Amino acid sequence: MIIREFKFLPYSLKLKRPFVNSNFTITSRNGFIIKITDENGFVGFGDVAPLPGFSVETLDKCEVQLNRIYYSIIAKGAKDEPFNLSTELQSLSNLPSLRFGIEQAIIALLTKREEITTLLQKNTVIKVNGVVGLGSKEKTLKAIDDLLADDFKTIKIKVGSKSFKDDIGLIETIMKRIDESIKLRIDVNGKWSFEEAESAVNNLDKSKIELIEQPLDNINELVMLSDLSPIPIAVDEIIKTGNDAKNLIEKSNIQHFVLKPSILGGVIETIGLIKSAETLNKKTIISSAFESVVGRSMIGLLASLITEDYAHGLNTASFFENDLDTDTYPVSKGKIEFKYENYPPDFYGISL
Repeated sequence: MIIREFKFLPYSLKLKRPFVNSNFTITSRNGFIIKITDENGFVGFGDVAPLPGFSVETLDKCEVQLNRIYYSIIAKGAKDEPFNLSTELQSLSNLPSLRFGIEQAIIALLTKREEITTLLQKNTVIKVNGVVGLGSKEKTLKAIDDLLADDFKTIKIKVGSKSFKDDIGLIETIMKRIDESIKLRIDVNGKWSFEEAESAVNNLDKSKIELIEQPLDNINELVMLSDLSPIPIAVDEIIKTGNDAKNLIEKSNIQHFVLKPSILGGVIETIGLIKSAETLNKKTIISSAFESVVGRSMIGLLASLITEDYAHGLNTASFFENDLDTDTYPVSKGKIEFKYENYPPDFYGISL
């Protein structure tokens, strides 16, 4: 494959309202859209959007490397030299968000060239969980009511306030308001102590809680808690790299893994982790990190590869005031209708 054109453009998307968890507040998302054109005129888009507080790299570092890649690709294109994906990606091992965007654009191109078909095997319905940020009891209950009215069957609430007692009181109030048809996920963002987490898993009504996500910020304590907890424990932000996830999948008894592909290490890395988990009968949940409509299309594709009947964290589009283009895979009634023939989207609304 010869790359004839490589472009990138910064973007900024404002949220309708701040999204708050126990570690930080998101008011907007900033990133770069990549556009790669091959010798046949086929176009592939990618999204590069490191998330402050989670990602290991900054937007400035991504921009430096995007300029380097630009000059490398243009020089090779001028000589009709093929693009060597493995060589380019090796230099991005410490920039997972950038690697995600490059891989997304190249996979889109290879799909259009009909050189890759294994990722697009069938149409599927992807279940999606609604998410409620950290806020007052009144705002939380109102947000849950809105999600239930929109027919979401899995709801994730952010806790981890300064008061463990308040967290438990909120969870118990919510459980009284929902029936067994609704699955509740509790996301603590590592803010409980081991003693608090142990008390929670032993005293909360496990019949209405699907899992507790990241209750502790210490990996050894998480593994220990998972061994004794009657409620499933999931890991999320404590996984910093693909190797972290691989080691936990293969060497711990933890059964549930929340993977954020644009933060974790890219598309190819995530596919490998999904396959490793399936081999060991462990569960993976794909989660958006508030990417633009471009990035979310790849996040949706990755979620479509998972055979387990779990809801995924893909309902972030509803938080944006506007997006870069029309969503090919919108969330409706807690689901995404993923049609493989619509992948990759063309994003005609993006001028680049």
